[in-house]
Amino acid sequence: MFLLRIGQKFIPLLMILSGILLILVLKMGFIFLLIAILPSIAAYFVDDDPDLTTFRTIFACNLAAILPTITPVFIAGLKFKHYDIDSIIASPNVWLFIYGAAAIGWVMIHFGSHTARAFLEIQYKFRAASLEKSQVRLLEEWGDSIKYLVEDKNKKDKEITE
Repeated sequence: MFLLRIGQKFIPLLMILSGILLILVLKMGFIFLLIAILPSIAAYFVDDDPDLTTFRTIFACNLAAILPTITPVFIAGLKFKHYDIDSIIASPNVWLFIYGAAAIGWVMIHFGSHTARAFLEIQYKFRAASLEKSQVRLLEEWGDSIKYLVEDKNKKDKEITE
């Protein structure tokens, strides 16, 4: 965790250096990359969490959608060959796929907590039901003597808190 926080201080410097490297390799593909990664850039500035969890989730989804499209451009750039980026930029399916993946990241952020809460509520209800069954079974086995001990303890706890 400590190394991650140190690394976050170097994010702007690493972004500038990687941007220069990508400009040299991708050429016009760099403009496509910038436009494609806009949801992640917006998430970086919107995220107020010190661990940048929202940014990381959206960036991972966005990058997963960008990689199949940008990989041939990157390989051509490494071989110093020209790649026609116009066909990629003009395709609406590419943009729908890339921005759709970023939208899935936003959906995961906003609805993931609600889904986790629902699962935890179900789990706690099952635990409570199990504990109540155990309590009934203990009362049947040991009789009312345990019941009075539990009620006396609860009364003492209430007196202490008041």
